[in-house]
Amino acid sequence: MPTLTFKDFPNIFKSVPSLKIIRPKVTKAYFAEATIEEIEVESETGAQDNEIYTVQSGDTLSKIANKKGTTVAAIIESDATITTANQNSLNIGQEITLPILVAAKEKKKKITFKKVDQGNIGKEIYVIVETELLQGRTMSINVRQGKEKGIEEQDENIMLKDDQGNYNTMVKTTIGGMCETDYLNKDDFADQAIFKIAIDSSNEEKKDGWIKSLSEATGKKTLLYILADAHTLEGQTELNIQYLGDTEEGEIRGEKITNRWLDTDGQWFELKGGPKFPITPEQLLEIFPKSKKTRREEVAKAINNNSDEFEIHNLDRMSHFLGQIGTETGELRALQENYGYKAKNIYDTFLRKVLVSHPTKSGKYTFKYHDLIEGYDATLECEYSNPTTNYQKNYGHKRDVDDPIEVTRVLLKGKYVASWDYDAFKEDYSIKSSYIESKTLFDYVYGCRMENGKKSTEDGSDYFGVGFIHLTGKDKYKALDEKWKELYPEDTKDFMGDDISLLKTDVEVAIKASMIIWTHVQDGTNSKADQGNNNAAITSVTYDVNGGDNGLTHRKRYTKKAYEVLDK
Repeated sequence: MPTLTFKDFPNIFKSVPSLKIIRPKVTKAYFAEATIEEIEVESETGAQDNEIYTVQSGDTLSKIANKKGTTVAAIIESDATITTANQNSLNIGQEITLPILVAAKEKKKKITFKKVDQGNIGKEIYVIVETELLQGRTMSINVRQGKEKGIEEQDENIMLKDDQGNYNTMVKTTIGGMCETDYLNKDDFADQAIFKIAIDSSNEEKKDGWIKSLSEATGKKTLLYILADAHTLEGQTELNIQYLGDTEEGEIRGEKITNRWLDTDGQWFELKGGPKFPITPEQLLEIFPKSKKTRREEVAKAINNNSDEFEIHNLDRMSHFLGQIGTETGELRALQENYGYKAKNIYDTFLRKVLVSHPTKSGKYTFKYHDLIEGYDATLECEYSNPTTNYQKNYGHKRDVDDPIEVTRVLLKGKYVASWDYDAFKEDYSIKSSYIESKTLFDYVYGCRMENGKKSTEDGSDYFGVGFIHLTGKDKYKALDEKWKELYPEDTKDFMGDDISLLKTDVEVAIKASMIIWTHVQDGTNSKADQGNNNAAITSVTYDVNGGDNGLTHRKRYTKKAYEVLDK
């Protein structure tokens, strides 16, 4: 075959059109908050273990290897009695050692983003830039103040602090650039440029001026906008992007736009000053020395993000709020009530302290929750099927037991309790094992009240204490669910279902939920906190949060400590 050369095809390229330069496209850009959670997944490499296998009729080493998901070579290596020479001489009943891979678990981080449109100076946020055709090129963003002046001087370039703590007017990243590379779902962001920033200034005097101006501004919003810059050449200064959103009159949708603000509806961010009464992780350490560093940082950040909205913005209110959530969570550590009540805890909490009048003997008392005691079976139906009064709503299960235990009531540390301590009680009685360290305890003692159903519905354990104020009872969950949907219609949660878990795992959501209960659901808790750090005020706030006075000694200690630390 003869060799063909270019001269043999002189007109081959004449019909080919000029190559069009494909420009990168930015389809959307917005400010967002991140939620990072740990998920347990199976490790790609597990631990090696051994299994003893008994040879059966018809077995060969190859068949055994296929059956057990291993190889002949691996079996020979794991069993010293088998060699290459004798591998075909297996005997029925012979025991051989097989290698097996034990699946190991490891924790991976998963990150999700939620669009936000307002926040304080210094708040850590992300900018998400969704793209087409950037194919690994470097991208940078510039966040600038928009059209309405709200700080002392209108800045063309707002200082951005990146995740390395550096201040710049422009932040760069590569496509799919994440602050960490080990996120379980990082491939979901392959076509996105992601920037972690804080809208901040390295000039503290200037920053203080911003905050003051923002606090004093009335009727004005300081709006920030994103400018996404997709570089195609090293050192290029002209922007080379296509923005596929809405454009101003006279511009053609999809055309190259130079110096184009992404200022369409919803792409802006309202900048606010810092919280009126900020707290720091260092202050939380002084108040709660047993708390963990990461939790203190998360709590301080979440409180500062939300305290102004719920008017927890002075010494009195913040001290009471910290004193209560510190007690409920064991110094910020436990975001859910503990199932692990041992027999003594059950007696001290739900029997000794919870007495009712004896049904037949005037002036005598019995335990309210007799079904907790071995040999006493109470009717596990609700006393009132359709309660209307507060008394009926708080009554609980029927208490009709044969020959209820009669106890003497005494005043102990300002509260009436049974005269027996646990040692005296257990001389004649014991707690049923089915209630010890079991969620059924809550199904019973929380049943038929707080809008929970009877024990068999398991409402008591479904709606038991979670979050920073250990939200308890179906009625409180329902109130939170309704108020959250009212306040945040674009970020609704299902606190009667799947999103209950967020109250145990997401510090931001849990703090905000606690503040909703504190400010909107309870009976004027902020006003009660305004009465100061005296014992009467702390007791009054405690009844709002706890429904009783459990842990009152700790609540007093933490609240007064918070006053001392925050008033320095």
